[in-house]
Amino acid sequence: MIPPVSVVVATTQPWPEIQPCLQSLRADAESLGAELIVADGDGQGLDRDHGFSRVRHVVARGRSVFELRGLGIAAAAAPIIAITEDHCVVGERWLSRVVEAHRTLPDAAAIGGVVENGATTRLIDWANFLIIFAPVLAPLVGGRRQEISLQANISYKRDRLPPPDPETGIMEMLLNRTLAARGETLVADERLVVSHVQSHGWAGTLAAHFHNGRSIAGYRLVSLSAAWRAARLASCVLLPAHLTLRVVRSIATKRRLYGITAAALPLVMLLGCCHAAGEAVGYLAGPGKSPHQLR
Repeated sequence: MIPPVSVVVATTQPWPEIQPCLQSLRADAESLGAELIVADGDGQGLDRDHGFSRVRHVVARGRSVFELRGLGIAAAAAPIIAITEDHCVVGERWLSRVVEAHRTLPDAAAIGGVVENGATTRLIDWANFLIIFAPVLAPLVGGRRQEISLQANISYKRDRLPPPDPETGIMEMLLNRTLAARGETLVADERLVVSHVQSHGWAGTLAAHFHNGRSIAGYRLVSLSAAWRAARLASCVLLPAHLTLRVVRSIATKRRLYGITAAALPLVMLLGCCHAAGEAVGYLAGPGKSPHQLR
């Protein structure tokens, strides 16, 4: 029997890294008869006592999270594919609400939700969160959008997706832009809530943003002409300010978290510089090993 929804979680870490995520999913997934797909780049990412009756453990040692999510999507049997990350904890009835949203919105190719910060102890973790997720904090204006949340909290109709490239997998940011460019509908739904729990420490956070920037540039290269490549490289000078201003504008519209955002802004700018440096290197030399450094 075809499940109503497949949920794909990629991990490059051994068990129990993924355990809190799976615990938050389990009751809802079991009640729905959902399919869990763990795309495992470590080989020991899933324990035998995971508690799911319907699971596919796709082992591909040494693959990047982008490649792993592509493998997970390719393995999915359901007409709806929900994606979250191994360090995220989903909200109550998240998966049921994903299914309901897709049934209510048959024209929506992708539906994204709210992402909240679950790592609130250190200022560097707030900066790490805000530079990526400030636009999708609650309150979220629902409806059709050009940009929605990415791999922490997103779902797709399977028949609207292009086949994942087996060599590179998928990067949801670029996938969503491809869908929007071909006229597909992307929707934001504030009922879908996920908590992002990630703390790399100082050195790890700086490195992660460099590798993220280089990975993005590397994925873009395949479709860039020489002129656009040069333009993208030149734009890296302005990228830290752009990313910082995006955080400021987003928080101004949310009308919350003013104090912690003001305190974190210098670190947001620093992470923006790391990201910009990564993109610059990516446009000059390609992605290198950066996709494999991300979790």
